[in-house]
Amino acid sequence: MAAIPGISTGAPDDSADHQYQLAEDAVKKGDYEQAYNLFINASSEYAAHGDEEKKKDSLRQAKRINWFFLEMSLNQTCADETIQAVYPEFTSEESKAFLEPGASIQFESDGKVYYYEGIVRNIRYHNATISRDFTRSLGESPFFDQVSPYISAPRDEKNPLYQDHTFLATGLLSIARDLLPGNGTLQVWVPLPISTDSQSDIQISSIVPEKFVVSGPVTTEEIGEVYLEIPLEEVTDEHVNVSVTVSFTTSPRITKVDPDLVQTYDISGSLYQRYTKSQPNINITPEIITLAQKIVGDETDPYKKARLIYDYIIETLPYSNVPHSFITAMSIPESDFVHNTGFGDCGTQSAYFAALCRASGIPARTPGGYQIAPGHQGTHFWAEFYLPENGWIPVDVTIAEAGDWAYNATPGQVKEFKDFYFGNMDPYRFTIQTDMDEPFSGEPDPDIIFTVVHQNPVVVCHSSDADVEMMGMEYWSYTFEDVKEE
Repeated sequence: MAAIPGISTGAPDDSADHQYQLAEDAVKKGDYEQAYNLFINASSEYAAHGDEEKKKDSLRQAKRINWFFLEMSLNQTCADETIQAVYPEFTSEESKAFLEPGASIQFESDGKVYYYEGIVRNIRYHNATISRDFTRSLGESPFFDQVSPYISAPRDEKNPLYQDHTFLATGLLSIARDLLPGNGTLQVWVPLPISTDSQSDIQISSIVPEKFVVSGPVTTEEIGEVYLEIPLEEVTDEHVNVSVTVSFTTSPRITKVDPDLVQTYDISGSLYQRYTKSQPNINITPEIITLAQKIVGDETDPYKKARLIYDYIIETLPYSNVPHSFITAMSIPESDFVHNTGFGDCGTQSAYFAALCRASGIPARTPGGYQIAPGHQGTHFWAEFYLPENGWIPVDVTIAEAGDWAYNATPGQVKEFKDFYFGNMDPYRFTIQTDMDEPFSGEPDPDIIFTVVHQNPVVVCHSSDADVEMMGMEYWSYTFEDVKEE
């Protein structure tokens, strides 16, 4: 496990149990660097005395703390210098203003403030002029250029927005063999697509190494996966490789809702009960309920209430990158994070939309996987709310906000673009799970921290002292090829 920069890990002359207790006390005080050091020392002492269970527990605690600092890595000097290097047009006072509480993502440890490594990107996202200058420098407005020209165009075979698309997806996990122990079992849960109203004809052509598949592939449940157990003593190559190849067909989702015909919910039904209550990352707090009431006012129609919530988010909460390893390791619900900080990416914004809907009595959830628009493939989450007569209605507050970054967009085009993503969805989606917090079959497991989403494999190796879970995220890729015949 990589130590936190600048922290000594030399073991003092003290008992393992005492070191562990001191570490827990340090966590309570917010002295996370000190706690990390103490947990590492405790693990060494436990190992020296042959207490493998307590050694592993100490390492798990240290791992969680290390995740705090993976993305929250800039001290005040580094953050200030980074801002001034990227934005020399800002005065020193203007640069320092971004370091103030509330103006950036930050946290305190051991009396020092640490800042999110994406601070300069978030300055751009929160400033429309800088965002448009950036897309102008690219000569392209991502997502807007792939969708906007086709929204009002004829819905014929030449319009890719309203056509089915067939994609070939290749997923590859490749971990250097010397990063793993000589023996033991590498457990791997690989994410796969699931069958939905807009994703069909799933064909899995290969899973490698197939002989180590224990269960799955599963593509018809709430989350897609295949589970493998790889005996490391049998791996002699330079890398441990796991790959999947799968094809699937996606369809656009175009919804027409007559607000005057919206039916009442069966509030005793299982769907309503499931999707109107809190869950780990869609958290309905008293503050969320108060805000939801303020947003929807006297409106009673669920469709119109959902639109008011959608407009509130895209008008008041600009897109941001956020430190998911920190949020997860801190056990902060995604919806709470954006509510309390004002910073949110696709996952946090979608969770926030769902939380506000649920607080308003509207069933809502957050499907996710990948955005696979031409030239812009990457992990993504969006949202859905439910109407009895229409089913699940798609919403993408994050892609809608991309209209504000477009240097080549008129106000009318931006409005049309934002209107489209309330109730409609492009076909450029790879759906892995129907909602946040849907678990892989191996969860819960004390060696798995990142349970909020599963766009990457979960990797566990109980015989390793390294952060194998992080390796599973770092050394994974999904690539997509649109094979629709022209």
